[in-house]
Amino acid sequence: MNEQKSRALLLLRPQERARAAAYLAGRGMAVGDKLEPGIGFLLAEEELLPRPAEELARRCRTLNVPLFLLAERDGAPSEVHDAAAFVFYKPLVLELVLRRIALLLGENDDEGGRQGWFVLQAQCSLDALNVPRHLLAFRYFSDGVGLLSEMPYPSRIKLMQQLYPALSERHHSSPVMVDRAMRHGVESCWRLAGKAVQRQYFGYSAQDKQGMPTNGEFLFAVYEHVKLLLPYDRGRDAFLRELRLINDRDNAANGCQSAQDLVY
Repeated sequence: MNEQKSRALLLLRPQERARAAAYLAGRGMAVGDKLEPGIGFLLAEEELLPRPAEELARRCRTLNVPLFLLAERDGAPSEVHDAAAFVFYKPLVLELVLRRIALLLGENDDEGGRQGWFVLQAQCSLDALNVPRHLLAFRYFSDGVGLLSEMPYPSRIKLMQQLYPALSERHHSSPVMVDRAMRHGVESCWRLAGKAVQRQYFGYSAQDKQGMPTNGEFLFAVYEHVKLLLPYDRGRDAFLRELRLINDRDNAANGCQSAQDLVY
């Protein structure tokens, strides 16, 4: 990554800004306080842009800072849409948007290909289900979803005989400890997550009297949810082709091309 472009400017709501800052910090990128030379990119929610927003867009062009915009799909396009390098329409997964932007800054690793995509999306789903990130279950479930994505017939896998040993070997644990940790994660979800979120993921598939899914039901519910989102990922190659057009200094007379409609 270019050392002079090692900062980003984020105009996001506090919770999303914290998530984005943590993601970028893990990749060696800091968060700046103002738009100035050395900022690698600006990621902003359209409704949080200072008014008039066109002035900020002009400053981005002057400083050669790509503007990435998060907007509502039913909102009316404005002049700032035309000035943005990309417009990402909600609903979206913030980490996926940041992964795409990181590619512009020189990261060639696509975070593990298909399996990495499943793991990242599973982590976002576990966040929505209020499974705390400090629990071992968070890593076991997300990695478990990634392993399922590589199997030709994931529904036939046997947890105790196949999946748990694979996870325990990866995390230097034991199948029994993996089982217990996952159960703790399910119990935490059922205690902390709202009923609406639980129904969204699990419906009426629970079997025991408390309505709590088994480890396997929980894992496959997250996996199926992630799999449904797969068609919305346009892929690394298509995104890089668009970014090359945007970042082509010879052809970009105005510094930025027109906004592209990507769904996440």
